[in-house]
Amino acid sequence: MTSRFSRGLILTATTALMSTGAFAQATGEAPELAELVAQGALPPVEERASLQPEVINYGELGTFGGKIRFGMRGVSDEGTLRQAVGTNGLVRWHHNLSELVPNVIREYTVSEDAREFTFKMREGMKWSDGDDFTTEDIAFSINDLLLNSDWEEISTRYKSGGEPLSLEVVDDYTFIIRFKHPNGGFLGQMAREEGARLNHYSAHYCSQFHPKYNDNLDGLIAEEGVETWQELMYKKCGDVRDEVRWINTDRPVLDPWVLATPLRGGTTTVLFERNPYFWQVDEAGNQLPYIGDMEATIYQDPEAMLIAAIAGDFDFQYRRIDAPGNRPVLAENRERGDYQLYEVTAAGGSYNWIQPNLNHKDPVIHDLFNQRDFRIALSIGTDRQEVIDTALLGVGTPWQTGPFEDSPLHHEKISKQHLEYDPDRANELLDSLGLTERNDKGIRLLSDGRPAKFLIDIRNGHPHIIDMMTIVKPQWEEELGIQIDLNVVDRSVHRQRSRQGDHDMTADSGNATWLPGQLPSALLPIDSSSRHAPLWTAWYQTDGQDGIEPPEHVMERYRIWETIYATADPEEQIRRYHQLADIAAEQFEAFGIAQNASTYGVRKNGLMNIMEGMKSTGQFPSPANVFMPQAWYWAK
Repeated sequence: MTSRFSRGLILTATTALMSTGAFAQATGEAPELAELVAQGALPPVEERASLQPEVINYGELGTFGGKIRFGMRGVSDEGTLRQAVGTNGLVRWHHNLSELVPNVIREYTVSEDAREFTFKMREGMKWSDGDDFTTEDIAFSINDLLLNSDWEEISTRYKSGGEPLSLEVVDDYTFIIRFKHPNGGFLGQMAREEGARLNHYSAHYCSQFHPKYNDNLDGLIAEEGVETWQELMYKKCGDVRDEVRWINTDRPVLDPWVLATPLRGGTTTVLFERNPYFWQVDEAGNQLPYIGDMEATIYQDPEAMLIAAIAGDFDFQYRRIDAPGNRPVLAENRERGDYQLYEVTAAGGSYNWIQPNLNHKDPVIHDLFNQRDFRIALSIGTDRQEVIDTALLGVGTPWQTGPFEDSPLHHEKISKQHLEYDPDRANELLDSLGLTERNDKGIRLLSDGRPAKFLIDIRNGHPHIIDMMTIVKPQWEEELGIQIDLNVVDRSVHRQRSRQGDHDMTADSGNATWLPGQLPSALLPIDSSSRHAPLWTAWYQTDGQDGIEPPEHVMERYRIWETIYATADPEEQIRRYHQLADIAAEQFEAFGIAQNASTYGVRKNGLMNIMEGMKSTGQFPSPANVFMPQAWYWAK
């Protein structure tokens, strides 16, 4: 089915000009690598780091050696490994988050109509096993996997106007990606973790698991205990956002560190070692990374991680220990643990975004949730300052959603409307909706006589949201007569319930920066984060084959959305985003509690080149990719 709407669910890049990364010859290296060179076990550093390594000007020139220790909460916490090691794609965000810069490629150009993207690679660049990284690898990743329907369904990230990208290989180090329709947001998508799929698979290694290149896969399939070549490829070559990426130590990578100890059930530590073929150098020509090893210790609960932090067992850590309630005890133990607290700032969005399910399957609840005044009543019936003072220890700013005020995309109304605490007005609105009768506990009765009692789904691992909703619960019940119970579930159950529309409401963080590469799920139902309208989202994503056709105000937003990535004019993009935000603000489909707060972590004394005010969003692994752990070093 051909939709009346294009399927290029991609934000617009803010430039159509050439961007280049400086390079110079590598001349210095870690002492242990120099020793291997002297023994004849490694080529000279100028050959290993490519003929055109990227020069990283990030803080001070460092010294080689040492290890960075951090923690994971269970073997499923592979996101922590991505934050440390990264997902090195074609481009990345500059640490100012205002421009995209070349990453594993050295230069790119974008046509004025945003249909053609030309990439030039770093000549002589190597995979971690020393094999050349060339357009052969790009072609394998794109043609043999990404565009291969036998491998997987192609993501909308690689489409525009419903049509997938195409690849032209010009020579060993030049390739062109084309779209039939404008796709100005393509580079923003490539800066995300998922974008690294275009260069994740090394042809010389991964092709042995592909039927096109190996006619005798049966033995390998049986040996690995799988049933298909797809399962074999997945197991041996992994994926950029999955635990399986951290299992095979033989898989060549482009990262600063190479997996040495795999992530498996029963594992207590995961170890990474310096990549001798890494393609970045400092201004003096010294090959990065400075620090030789990364070591993650696996903990089974957050309390154990907090104890480890206090004891000084982490050199850098904020994930899993940054709950507001932990801050006092971490601050008190800085001298004991030989660390300092480090601020991690947010870029936009809400720390707790509450989404009533507008596609609820119960007709009575459906009709109530689709009343705008009901949602406004819940919002102004929430004492945000009490939530901030109690659950967030007084640190926070009342907020709905959207980019912060320092962003050119900031939209005043969608961020600040209906924040006032006005329980009298909230009760008037609820009365006007016919919810005038109450039971003996003071809970309002729905039109069919049932109490107004709803579940709020919350993913486990989000203690701050549980704490916040624990404060909201008595506010709504005692002041408004609306009862809620907190339904804390694991990630898979949460995802399943929300995608199928089986939830009443959800409470979750919302990273709303609207930067290129981030789908604005608070502005229109567009991806799995749009939990307020999962069936409208399904309709859009499947060309009407699934889900429920949305009302006209949603259709209008889809039409506006599809014009955003078709222009490369930043001012025009902002204007159209604000058109989207105007409609979304008027509909007021979901609401927030407080701004995504600046959080904190622990930084071991003596660990250098860590940028102050590091930002963290769901768009890229942080600090890796953007804040350059490969340029950190230990003071001597």
